[in-house]
Amino acid sequence: MKRIGLLCIAAVVCLTAHAQKFAVQTSVGTGIVLSVPSATPVLWRVAGQYRVVERLSVGAGTGLSCYEKTLIPVFADVGFLLTKPHKFTPFLECRVGYAFAPCHDANGGFYLNPVIGVRYAVGHRHGIFVAIGYESQGLERLKTYGSHFLKVEFAEKLRHRSIAVEVGFGF
Repeated sequence: MKRIGLLCIAAVVCLTAHAQKFAVQTSVGTGIVLSVPSATPVLWRVAGQYRVVERLSVGAGTGLSCYEKTLIPVFADVGFLLTKPHKFTPFLECRVGYAFAPCHDANGGFYLNPVIGVRYAVGHRHGIFVAIGYESQGLERLKTYGSHFLKVEFAEKLRHRSIAVEVGFGF
């Protein structure tokens, strides 16, 4: 028990010492559907990032993607500022991972979301951003057809694609 306490204290001290290098961002968005069947997505993301150098950051995140089924993506995140940080700073970001489906009749799949956007600085460490990008999300769902005499089930593999538009806040 003492070891766990000491590890927690050491982690807090390390995080405090490197607090300037950590950032958290959250965003909400929607998309213009590019695939069939078409389901307009509602998106929410939250990610933690570690600034490796002044303009490059890496991190991980999760969120919700609501198509006809709700999916929970878990992704690795790489971000790059195209210029030195100013009041308005353009950036590139790419999220790659896997999405899980919380319902029993669906499975998630590969997740890819490259974006380009602009961040507006609010104070020294806070910012509001707008981004546009491509989102590709795999999904496998169970389809059932039947009558009183016969029941047929099969797995339908889908790939949801959309042009995603997000608005978010970073701190």
